Amino acid sequence: MDKIIECAKVDPSSGCTYVVRGKNEEEVLKNAMEHAKSHGLREVTPELMAKVKSAIRDAD
Repeated sequence: MDKIIECAKVDPSSGCTYVVRGKNEEEVLKNAMEHAKSHGLREVTPELMAKVKSAIRDAD
């Protein structure tokens, strides 16, 4: 089943409405890290990765 991450669920203060999509958890994480670059993120901390992973859910 496809997976998604809503950017605003990871960082509500960003105001970003982007939804990252992937065929599985690995792909959605890779795509999320690519999207994070648009926010100026260059380094992924363990804390950020934990927030991102907890925001993954099944696509409707």
